[in-house]
Amino acid sequence: MLPFLAADGSKDAGVTITTTVARTATNAGEVEMMTTLAGLLLLLGTSAGLAAENEPSALERHGQGLAQQLCSECHAVGRDGQSPNAGAPPFRTLDRRVDLDSFTDRLREGLMVGHPDMPTFRFTREDARGFVLYLRSQAP
Repeated sequence: MLPFLAADGSKDAGVTITTTVARTATNAGEVEMMTTLAGLLLLLGTSAGLAAENEPSALERHGQGLAQQLCSECHAVGRDGQSPNAGAPPFRTLDRRVDLDSFTDRLREGLMVGHPDMPTFRFTREDARGFVLYLRSQAP
């Protein structure tokens, strides 16, 4: 570094400039650090929000319990695996075969299908809502 001389020939001005440059560099480092910290906090906040959104509601958990209790003997009720009964479609593909928007009403009226192995089910309003909510969560 070349010394900086003030107009009067003293070297004090060089110290001032060096200090100012160092302070500017420090401020730039602080700005970069604060920007990085703000980005990390935003990322953490977003991740926490997404994790909370992905948590099943109590109603969906209730629907999952119904599916496991009433249907898992024949159907694959999770996101993977084969159905124990080859003729029973996995729940993760049911949205391709059944209109889930009207399926709640069908469950409440008494679900009947054309094969003898399938029992007739009649759900309460809340049971039907939870069950369909769970079915929707299993679709890819």
